[in-house]
Amino acid sequence: MRADAKAFKKLFPQQHIPSILTSLFQAGETLRKRAENDREDWITRRLYRRLVIIPTFRDGPLGIHLKPEIISTELDLDTHTGEIDLFVSCALGYEVYFPIEAKRLRFLSSEGKVIPGSAAYVSDGMMRFITGQYSPYMQAAAMLGYVFDVKIDVARSDIDKAVRKKAMELKLKFPEQLSRSSILPDNPVDETHHDLEERPFIIYHVFLHI
Repeated sequence: MRADAKAFKKLFPQQHIPSILTSLFQAGETLRKRAENDREDWITRRLYRRLVIIPTFRDGPLGIHLKPEIISTELDLDTHTGEIDLFVSCALGYEVYFPIEAKRLRFLSSEGKVIPGSAAYVSDGMMRFITGQYSPYMQAAAMLGYVFDVKIDVARSDIDKAVRKKAMELKLKFPEQLSRSSILPDNPVDETHHDLEERPFIIYHVFLHI
């Protein structure tokens, strides 16, 4: 069934991606952690409340959705294939969307130790796109890093090192690292390029100091 679907699958319109990423920065301006043990899901819910009132999503045609289930192509399966943090729909069908996965970075453990969060960002975030679990048909997605301290440059460096280390598993294309994107001239967005054999894939990386 999936093979047949690929023959007519529409792609998410690329021209919408800059406004989506801009909206993340805009909503992130007033987003702050409430405690050092603030949970990722709680932060994302507060981010979502800020996003839905931004004209890009409030007035359409784009829609922003919180914690949607990714539906399996197996019609009789009793479970979903995953639950992504956010995705943006564009009125082209339920399988045409721009997915966004969020992770905490540089947060404190219960012992007061700084946890980089880069390993989970790669293995439990980026890899979900590479395997097709979160985005089986599309060619672009975003990773969102909630940086718990002011050290965004350090967080970015940690992610870059983790990405390089897992270059083969991530199916990275040249230059096999985080690279500054030109998609938003006024905001620092990174990107990584991946070869998923049947399709190219790009992940945009946005880091917010919360």
